[in-house]
Amino acid sequence: MRIAVEGCMHGDLDNVYKTLQYMEQINNYKIDLLLCCGDFQAVRNEADMESLNVPRKYREMKSFWKYYSGQEIAPIPTIFIGGNHEASNYLWELYYGGWAAPNIYFLGFAGVVKFGGIRIGGLSGIYNARHFHLGHFERPPYNESTIRSVYHVREFDVYKLLQVEEPIDIFLSHDWPRGITDFGNWKELVRYKRHFEKEIQDGTLGSEAASQLLEKLKPSYWFSAHLHCKFAAAVQHGEGGTVTKFLALDKCLPGRRFLQVFELESEPGPYEIQYDEEWLAITRKFNSLFPLTYKSANFGDVQLDMQDSRQWVRSRLQGRGAKPFEFARTVPCYNPSQSVSIDSLSENPRNPQTESFLLLLELPNLLDNAQNPASSSHIAPDIDSEEIPIDDIDDIEELPEESSAIPLNQSEEWNGRASSADFYKIRMTKLKPSSSSFRVSMETILLVFSATAKLYSLLIFLIVVLVASPSCADLSFNFYAASCPTAEFMVRNTVRSATSVDPTIPGKLLRLVFHDCFVNGCDASVLIQGNGTERSDPANTSLGGFSVIDSAKRVLEIFCPGTVSCADILALAARDAVEAAGGPAFQIPTGRRDGTVSRAANVRSNIVDTSFTMNEMIKVFSSKGLSLHDLVVLSGAHTIGSAHCSAFSERFKEISKGKRTLIDASLDKSYADELMQKCPAGASSSVTVNNDPATSFVFDNQYYQNLIAHKGLFKSDSVLLTDERTRKTLEAFANDQDSFFQSWGQSFLKLTSIQVKTGEEGEIRQTCSLTNG
Repeated sequence: MRIAVEGCMHGDLDNVYKTLQYMEQINNYKIDLLLCCGDFQAVRNEADMESLNVPRKYREMKSFWKYYSGQEIAPIPTIFIGGNHEASNYLWELYYGGWAAPNIYFLGFAGVVKFGGIRIGGLSGIYNARHFHLGHFERPPYNESTIRSVYHVREFDVYKLLQVEEPIDIFLSHDWPRGITDFGNWKELVRYKRHFEKEIQDGTLGSEAASQLLEKLKPSYWFSAHLHCKFAAAVQHGEGGTVTKFLALDKCLPGRRFLQVFELESEPGPYEIQYDEEWLAITRKFNSLFPLTYKSANFGDVQLDMQDSRQWVRSRLQGRGAKPFEFARTVPCYNPSQSVSIDSLSENPRNPQTESFLLLLELPNLLDNAQNPASSSHIAPDIDSEEIPIDDIDDIEELPEESSAIPLNQSEEWNGRASSADFYKIRMTKLKPSSSSFRVSMETILLVFSATAKLYSLLIFLIVVLVASPSCADLSFNFYAASCPTAEFMVRNTVRSATSVDPTIPGKLLRLVFHDCFVNGCDASVLIQGNGTERSDPANTSLGGFSVIDSAKRVLEIFCPGTVSCADILALAARDAVEAAGGPAFQIPTGRRDGTVSRAANVRSNIVDTSFTMNEMIKVFSSKGLSLHDLVVLSGAHTIGSAHCSAFSERFKEISKGKRTLIDASLDKSYADELMQKCPAGASSSVTVNNDPATSFVFDNQYYQNLIAHKGLFKSDSVLLTDERTRKTLEAFANDQDSFFQSWGQSFLKLTSIQVKTGEEGEIRQTCSLTNG
């Protein structure tokens, strides 16, 4: 049996299937099964898009709807699990598993099936410790919290999988088992995924639930995705025990290792998906405990002797057979030529497959019995620290060798710590299908599109569609890969050099990008000098960091004249400033163009004043497409930088010459005394105070800890603690720096994407402080 495994699908079924068909053609073989490790995005119509946790600017219908409608038929039997970018309303219809489209089978929130004698198990979603012990309380329509928590792995589903006793051949999970990096070449991994290193060293990278399943089930193969990179490992279970061969794969993009084809010895066909007797028995045994509210399941109420349940299920399957029930459409399909209102499509029907499945097992349908809690006011906004966004925010620059093809004649034993993932072919000892490992001949499909004799038309299509060019109307990653490949390196070097001399530089650059993006979009208009420009407004006269941007621009004009925009330099410099100050490293897309208009009159109405109330800040942030969550995250920029005394003077009252008294009761008195000492009445306008008195030049979560201690410098900081809408998120960041860092990357990407100019808009300035001409 020849099986293909794909990382994150992101709805790109057309290109994955056509790539596999191309591989079949050039290799003269047949692929029997495709496995997908999540982020499948089974979006059927416009209404499903509302249940997809993806920023609106990245929401696309993609190609699944064609397979759901019958316009296209999957050429290869496909089994997938859910990730964290899914049409969760549809997957909830198929909680127990079922056909999402003809020939495309969803394994369920947890499940085991057979395919040609091979047992395949899987767990959908990603791990989040805060929700793990809760029940499945979410129901469509989802709110901003439940649209994130609905795909978080639950103890109930994991517990059922832990009852599996018979050998599992292949297991799928979206996120990686925690600790898996200990069994592979993690040092090579962090060379191009540097932000993983701290989590690896802390032992927090990956899913704790998945690691429990790995230890218990000991499958021959385990495949994952989520982290958008390829990584191989081999886990030996005890001294002389069986070995699980682990492989994580990337997502479907050119030059990325997203697809793997391997060969298993198996029983002769027919190869078709069938129910697994043991799993049906477990499902029947535990269904009465199905937790449908916040309350977790009480597993002590179930007798774990499965024999009676197995015999009952066996008799039922002997009567009707083990083939799953037939696919049935439950909602209207997307019609690209017809515009419809979302309200007319917003229904959450019972799925006939699920109904038939439960009738087979003589179980009640509980999926929509509980009251929908989505609108409950006590649900806290979710902070999805494990989430990897659908865009490429996590794609730190690849190693040079990652983008080059590898000779087909190289081979190596997969022995765990060897860098076996770097080879097209890996050979193992021939064993029987029931053994702990199979004979495997793996072919890594690298869509690098290097020169070959005859490029298939699909590959040309993928180059055109998926590889951004300078004329592309959107931002893209590695935008300057061809025109100025060292652009980001030069900017980063300039920032690091400046920071080593002046530790205040990161705070200045971070403030500079805020003042640019909020006023006229991220177009470097704040850099333009002259009377009546943004830079001349009193609110901007205290800005700094201009010299760093000018230095980077001068270097880039020498090596890549007229190529790299000042807007991109500013966005990259602010990102690199955070890393230089000890914050997270991440990638942002480029391709911004420089604006030609800069007016002081646009400044005051678009920036947040330090005395603003929560509602005033929300109004400004929402006008820029930023959420309440983004407001809390981006306020964390105040963990570095400094402010003039006038920025917080309204919190004090002058009582006599040179003396002040505190009038803002929300401020800690001892901290207030320090501020009044540094900023007495009549202090020089040049006097500044560090935003964070504890770790002034370090980008960390100390800012949030300061707020909890009532030591927020600005009034606009303190309201984050006193307002119930933001307090819980603030407290979460104060307790978990990793959560803040991961959220920072996502929100910073949104910030630096505000009203960008791309394509033919704007210009590429020769000098950042002046427009061309």
